[in-house]
Amino acid sequence: MILGVMALCSVYLLLIALGQIEMHTRTSGVGEALFAILFLALIVYVAVKARQVDFTKPTMVIGPDGIAGQRLPKLIPWQMIERVDIPEARWAGFIYLTVRKEADPEILEVLRKRQPLERTVAIPHRWVPGFRSSEVKDVVNRYFERSRQR
Repeated sequence: MILGVMALCSVYLLLIALGQIEMHTRTSGVGEALFAILFLALIVYVAVKARQVDFTKPTMVIGPDGIAGQRLPKLIPWQMIERVDIPEARWAGFIYLTVRKEADPEILEVLRKRQPLERTVAIPHRWVPGFRSSEVKDVVNRYFERSRQR
């Protein structure tokens, strides 16, 4: 739906640029054309990124055995997580998990593909159906702290 609205806005801007829709003041149409092209490029970018997300899988799975994110190949056991960072800023939408150096090579390989020499993965905690953001943060913290006590 969002892509459809963006496409309609892009078409509207192109019609203005081509002179098919009259404006109150005369313009050359170059600015509108450039903006329409940039807007169309944004639509293509969003469409490509949306195709990479699997909407049938949950954003994250949290359980006593570990945590899994949509971008991870498999579950990360709590014992393999070295640190959990949860920013307290209101706009921060991710939980940052740093895995140990001796973690599963498959998980480390996926993380290094995104950012070499990094062992951190960001998992979104907002928009988890049925849970508030603060509840998700609390659950992750509790499981992580419980795993550290063992």
